[in-house]
Amino acid sequence: MDSELYPQVLGRIWWRLHESIRFAHSIGTDLHGSFRISYGERRLAKLLARWSHLPQSAVSADTRLKILPESTGERWERKFDDAVFTTRQWQDGEHLVERFREWEMHFKLREDNGGLYYDQCAAKLCLGALRLTLPRFCAPAVQAKETFDGVSQVLVSVIVKLPLVGILISYEGHLDVRKVT
Repeated sequence: MDSELYPQVLGRIWWRLHESIRFAHSIGTDLHGSFRISYGERRLAKLLARWSHLPQSAVSADTRLKILPESTGERWERKFDDAVFTTRQWQDGEHLVERFREWEMHFKLREDNGGLYYDQCAAKLCLGALRLTLPRFCAPAVQAKETFDGVSQVLVSVIVKLPLVGILISYEGHLDVRKVT
């Protein structure tokens, strides 16, 4: 089943994405791949990554992605080796919002040469019903993109940085869109 969220957020731009990227966003598809996961160099980055329940560092983590529908958007269930990393995504106007624990990241999605790029435009700290928009100088910063390698693989790259800490975590690898279970 096709995703409804990303076509809604992207509008006509959705159809300019490479077909492997559109396929990777299908609801209910169980994708497999391999990712390199790294924590930042600083000791504080490593402590914060573990404290935040982020996936463990790995040279080649067996990776699975399943996208499930929810009433207001989608739930992304990632599994890196045995660690589950779940986020929720929904549309807010022309932006995509992704929530992990107490954090909401707002992105403007764009296409470039068939790839999908996530340009962060806001970060919010959520405490109960309270959502605090943080100024850029003290907010986490996420860089993310999806590109393609032929028709069989989607290449994913995500880097999360914190002020005064630098890189908190980065992960990159491929999802095989032709070996689907």
